[in-house]
Amino acid sequence: MFESTKTLIEYLVAGNPLTPAKLLGTLARSAEPCVRARVAENQSASVSTLVQLLADADREVRLGLTYNRSLPSIFLAQLARDDDPDIRYAMAENPRLHVLLLLELSKDENPYVAHRAQKTLSRTTSQPATLSLAA
Repeated sequence: MFESTKTLIEYLVAGNPLTPAKLLGTLARSAEPCVRARVAENQSASVSTLVQLLADADREVRLGLTYNRSLPSIFLAQLARDDDPDIRYAMAENPRLHVLLLLELSKDENPYVAHRAQKTLSRTTSQPATLSLAA
């Protein structure tokens, strides 16, 4: 899987939640897509690093972003409209995605994406509202 020990070490460091954001920013510029994908998944990465990875040509890197809860919701729409159906599929099952974007994905040309978005919509809209009764 790894062509060199250096790549393996960078991969492991990029996935470590204790890695400093500055080092993650450096690793986000790695020539190795697997290293950049691990940075994309790392919740310790800075917002500027995550935004930089939104434009990455490698689909695995963008797919990693779909699972990162630190990515501000304003950028989720870009991933939901990605050309790659696997990324749209991942977004279609993301409960953080705004209902309007889920509705858009429920009409996706890819039937798997559309079906996943419909299931997520039914799950999120069928959850009962919880009331907080302050004493």
